[in-house]
Amino acid sequence: MNDFRPSLGIEFENNYIDAKNKLINFIAAFSKLTEIQKQQLANEIITSASMAASFEQFVNYTNSGGRF
Repeated sequence: MNDFRPSLGIEFENNYIDAKNKLINFIAAFSKLTEIQKQQLANEIITSASMAASFEQFVNYTNSGGRF
């Protein structure tokens, strides 16, 4: 029923090192997925990034009074 487990993590004060560490953790977690799961996650990431970019463009458009 529970699809999570508590764990301890480390966050670095340097944003670059923190992002680098999180990317390494993502790659390690991604490598544990099946091929179907990898494809599904990749599709979800692409879709989410596209939607976020579209939303950001919409917000910029409305903030500029409808001018590009």
